[in-house]
Amino acid sequence: MITLGVPYPAGYDKIANKDLTVQANSIAESLKKDKIETSSDKEIIALISYLQRLGKDIKASHQTKNTK
Repeated sequence: MITLGVPYPAGYDKIANKDLTVQANSIAESLKKDKIETSSDKEIIALISYLQRLGKDIKASHQTKNTK
């Protein structure tokens, strides 16, 4: 993703997989609380992660627009 121009912090490539694993495990645990059993390496976890990130980016975009 860095090669494609995504502006990650310097050195993020060294910890990206650990970060991804922590996030995936967190989502799987959250689903488990709602009695939904799935492992952290399923595509649904990646989709949930994507949607959560999209929601954060949209909120950040609105905050930036409102402060100008």
